[in-house]
Amino acid sequence: MNTTVVVAASLALSAIALSAAAQGVGGGLVNQRDREQRPCDTTTSVIDSARADAVSVLFSDRPLLAELRHEQGIPNSAGQVEVSAVRDGAVCERMASQFDHALSPGSRVAVLRVGPLYYARDPDQRRATGLFADSTFHVLIRLGAAFEEQRVPSNLPADRF
Repeated sequence: MNTTVVVAASLALSAIALSAAAQGVGGGLVNQRDREQRPCDTTTSVIDSARADAVSVLFSDRPLLAELRHEQGIPNSAGQVEVSAVRDGAVCERMASQFDHALSPGSRVAVLRVGPLYYARDPDQRRATGLFADSTFHVLIRLGAAFEEQRVPSNLPADRF
């Protein structure tokens, strides 16, 4: 009878220990996934805004962008190109490193896959808006912040500016 009680108690303690270990591993997996995605900003509003920016720029009628679309084999219609959020932390980190300025510690970057290209949206919209890079992370186009309209002094001819 004592042996049965000892074995039963031992089995119960083993089950509790296994359950705790499994929860720890599960929590560890969740934490690992969070760490892997940390540099990526996947907030719906940020991704939607980045998608609107990327599509409006890439599919504008500017000759440089038409040439880029042609070189990359991207159709002229935005409806024919898949745009998806990137959740791979390594890709987001690599794209964040392509900005021409350091990002604030803890900054998260929205990165989209637009057909064969990546688009990274700068979290600091005052410095730059984003950049397009190919699958090797070679920057193809950097997008700057909007310039304020320059005013021509009234005493100078406009053709000098």
